[in-house]
Amino acid sequence: MNIHDYGFYRIAAIVPPCGVGDCAGNADRIIGALRKSAEMGADVAVFPALAVTSASCGVFFAQQPLLNAAEDRLAYIVRQTAMDPIIGIVGFPFFFSGNIYSAVAVFSRGIIYGIVPLDGTVQSGVFSRYSGKNTSLIVTGLQNAAVPFGTDLLFEVEKSRFSFTIGGGKAFENRNTAEDNNTDGGTPLADAEGISGAALCIEPLAQASFAGSFTELCRSAAARSKQERNTVMFVNAGWGESTTDTACAGERGIYENGELLAAANGFELAAFNKTGDSGFTGYDDEAAITFADMDCEAPRIAGRAFSAACRRIAIPAIPSRGMLLVRPRNPNPFIPLAVQNNEAAWESFFSQVTELQARGLAKRMHHTGCKKTVIGISGGLDSTLALLVAVLAARILRQNTDSVTAITMPGFGTTDRTKSNALKLAELLGCSVLTVPIEKAMLQHFEDIGHPVDLCNTVYENAQARERTQILMDKANQLGALLVGTGDLSESALGWETYNGDHMSMYNVNAGIPKTMLRHCIRYIAAYPAPFLPDIKKHTDFRAIIEDILNTPISPELLPAQKQAITQKTEDILGPYELHDFFLYYLLHTDFSPAKILLLAEHCFSTEQRYNRQQILGCMRIFYRRLFSQQFKRSCAPDGVQVGFGSFSPRGSWQMPSDMNAAVWLAELEKLTEV
Repeated sequence: MNIHDYGFYRIAAIVPPCGVGDCAGNADRIIGALRKSAEMGADVAVFPALAVTSASCGVFFAQQPLLNAAEDRLAYIVRQTAMDPIIGIVGFPFFFSGNIYSAVAVFSRGIIYGIVPLDGTVQSGVFSRYSGKNTSLIVTGLQNAAVPFGTDLLFEVEKSRFSFTIGGGKAFENRNTAEDNNTDGGTPLADAEGISGAALCIEPLAQASFAGSFTELCRSAAARSKQERNTVMFVNAGWGESTTDTACAGERGIYENGELLAAANGFELAAFNKTGDSGFTGYDDEAAITFADMDCEAPRIAGRAFSAACRRIAIPAIPSRGMLLVRPRNPNPFIPLAVQNNEAAWESFFSQVTELQARGLAKRMHHTGCKKTVIGISGGLDSTLALLVAVLAARILRQNTDSVTAITMPGFGTTDRTKSNALKLAELLGCSVLTVPIEKAMLQHFEDIGHPVDLCNTVYENAQARERTQILMDKANQLGALLVGTGDLSESALGWETYNGDHMSMYNVNAGIPKTMLRHCIRYIAAYPAPFLPDIKKHTDFRAIIEDILNTPISPELLPAQKQAITQKTEDILGPYELHDFFLYYLLHTDFSPAKILLLAEHCFSTEQRYNRQQILGCMRIFYRRLFSQQFKRSCAPDGVQVGFGSFSPRGSWQMPSDMNAAVWLAELEKLTEV
């Protein structure tokens, strides 16, 4: 496998041990780290600012011997790594036009492609901020060809969509540095200067570390990458820098679209092992290296295209190498790993999700003047969450929970388990409860349209769903209430809903919630029930009901049950929802091809060997066929709150013709099957 073919490039953040003013020793360590990272499959290796000299030389940066030695050793690094298939980005002090700059050289296979001056990376006032005209120049001792110099350089790897820029993020400035240079160290990310639209933004740093600096650096990188919808990496100077007054910890991090790919706090030596770093216990040890495979094909934010003023520098393509992905595995990408791995973050996250759902419904009730809501309950995940949200909306509006009318409508496939759970939950929450059996009405309907009662086909199933919707609509009209929809985002993607049946409502609180998220929302409510059920004495019973609902197989219960056992299991028909939601996430948030999504699915589900390639492909075929064939249902979906995970609202960003042909995507899946 060649990850380049899928738009992934491997980047390495490297902090080698350094010696203050020891240009020769530093150069040797940089060369060793470059070669090691190339052997490990890195395409780009980034070093801290001033890596050739160290960042702690103080007034000696103004002395010509040090500047000459830095240039000489940089040229040596470039020559010695000419045979290594990697792009190196190394910081050094650079004298130009009467000023001394903290700069980085971008080179590959013996050629320097550009020199970029940095801002705000050192505490010494010797280093000037670059404000002159961007130019190209002959750098004595480096190479005879003119080298582009300036802050306007956009580097692009040929035969790929991989591009990167250096510096430009004011949010990464050390606060003390900003003050020393009479600049505002609190510049918000939105005001960061630089070229937007690049797949990767690189921030080589050489700034003093302090308690909490790693957190601040990570927060800045995460926010900027999310804002730009790209990858942001930073790497700070580390071991070996002078500690006369300050220390550099070698912090480094890589964030993609706001999500962590890899990071290490130099103060926490154990963190190296968590991020693929080599061991680092002292001055003479090897460099600490953090790897990550970044995506360079994700869409960029509209209006953030490359500036016409930037200079585009082409770098020859890196040779193709087969390798496994080095990325965090997240089988449930709708939930950030930072949320999954932290109880407090998990609680906060899902508290906001349910709050948004409830406030959306409360606003619609307030606007329409409806004091009541009606909801169909089945004892399944969707209706359970919708019922809980309706109860919370009632509390937000300071209404009694009996303003929520929960209606169970048992049919041919309804089991005692689901009916009992639905009724017990509604009663425990203090809702008004109504049971309206539909068997007699359905038998009459089948007789009226001439449909055999024992022919359990699409007519048999959909007629029940439409009958239930009619009951709910009419009851809502009768009560002057708002009918709350229960269908979720995953069902909408797959078209697993009956047109003008459960497909329709007056407001759908689950419209932006995928199926795998539903479980987490319900688990959150079970763990923190107070806002939904203030009576503490009822919490034990509440959690028991919720637990059984979570353990019940997902089913529409439209086919006859056998001995009170559910016979119609949705995931036996469609495939696992966790796979469909994985595909759905990348459909809504990227422009990835089926091949790329398959690669990521294999990567994410391989550790537990939950699904093999053929199982994933089989599920993908179902997903794409239904996605394209069922758009007509999504084109007339009712209003529903989007909580941030995506939306199929015809009034939103999802613009898909109902008669869009799926042939291109299905053909790619067939090719993948043959591999």
